[in-house]
Amino acid sequence: MILVVSAGDEAASRLLRTMQLICQHPLLAGSVVDETAHRLILTNGSEIRSVPASAGQVRGWSVDLLIVDEASFCPDDLLLSAALPTTAARPDARIVLASTPWADSGAFHTFAVDGLVPGNEHTRTFRWALQDATWITAEVVESARRTMPPLRFRCEYEGEFAGASDSYFSQADILAAVCDFGMVQSGFGAPAVLGVDWGRQVDAHALVLAGLLADFGVNGRPVVVVPWCDTSRRTYNDQHALIGVLARSWDLQVVSELNGVGAAPTERLLADLGSVRVTGQSSTQSSKENNYGRVLALLQERSIVLPNDPELLRQLGGISASPTPSGGLRIEARNARTHDDLPDALSLAAGGLPVRLADNPLADIPEGQDWLSTAGGIQVPVPVSTVPAAVSWLNAYGTTAACGRCGTIVLASGDKCYRCGAAAGGYVTMHAPPRPGVSVCELDHQYVTGKFPDGCPRCRSLDSAT
Repeated sequence: MILVVSAGDEAASRLLRTMQLICQHPLLAGSVVDETAHRLILTNGSEIRSVPASAGQVRGWSVDLLIVDEASFCPDDLLLSAALPTTAARPDARIVLASTPWADSGAFHTFAVDGLVPGNEHTRTFRWALQDATWITAEVVESARRTMPPLRFRCEYEGEFAGASDSYFSQADILAAVCDFGMVQSGFGAPAVLGVDWGRQVDAHALVLAGLLADFGVNGRPVVVVPWCDTSRRTYNDQHALIGVLARSWDLQVVSELNGVGAAPTERLLADLGSVRVTGQSSTQSSKENNYGRVLALLQERSIVLPNDPELLRQLGGISASPTPSGGLRIEARNARTHDDLPDALSLAAGGLPVRLADNPLADIPEGQDWLSTAGGIQVPVPVSTVPAAVSWLNAYGTTAACGRCGTIVLASGDKCYRCGAAAGGYVTMHAPPRPGVSVCELDHQYVTGKFPDGCPRCRSLDSAT
């Protein structure tokens, strides 16, 4: 008898369907005499059972071959006390523990390490590397490398066990992002996302602003900047007052933590900030993986600029990621003395930015503009400022231009201005909308400049907004 143990009912059924397909091969045609949702019986009397990983389903069998799928995620007590004993009564029985590696502890890790010892008579370990999976293309691997948390990528794609004390951010990546500019609390209406982490009895409040760096296009790619951050133990009233000041100074979007004490102050922000977009976010394992993964990707791609704030850098360096039995990552401060308030706020701010960031077009650099740079090669104009991070719908369909005669925003690929009929060759000049004085028609979403009492010059709609 063969017993196959899987993570759950669906996985058990899927594996049995795979075995049914194998039995349809011409070499095995007619070998199945009976089959159910969890069992195959062959003509030679062999029986294959596929069951979920639960003590009730596993206990009581006596098997010749035990296969445990994704054994790294199987609880140790189930594996050692229920699954392995099913082979005890069969002297020639064999056990196969197959799995993606995960935590560097537990029964599967112990067996895997033991099997690497030369001369071990009872256990042998076989490993398959990424290069053995020829059906996985290099493009798929690189996409996974960019989007997955590093520990998860190393486990899923490189076959490594994850250590419980691994740092989430590398010190080299953090230092490559640091720029010694003066933090700016006043944004003068520039757009930004504010990540808000609320303090508890042992934690401090944390605020982090993040936005798309206004760099005149010199970096050739979108770069996120953290113009200002703050951690304190001020009262909740004072913290609300400070957020109000930021909302009046920046074109702000707020992402506020809901966990713990965060629900009530977030509700107050919703009530107090009026037209400011406030989003409450519950911090779950999944949301932390996504938000922290965004910060990690920006750091690794050298696409974020951090202020030289000692507390922010210290806390980022103290973030660790450890595997959980369910296959996730626990991301937190390595110890209670380090704290993770500022990294949590930074991750909320980064997660609130658009998935696709707008490109900064090349623009004229003001005379006398001062510049700094990061160790990672990012050029930073100072004082730092931000520009809209969302991709303009018009830019998504082509390069935009302004008619030199009437100023209407059009696609540069067009042969003439739709409003005044001016030929594109001599009248269209390039610029990057939106800009001050540009309006967008709410009916056909066409950008126009100036005031038009008769409505949109294209569709004549009177419903337009600046």
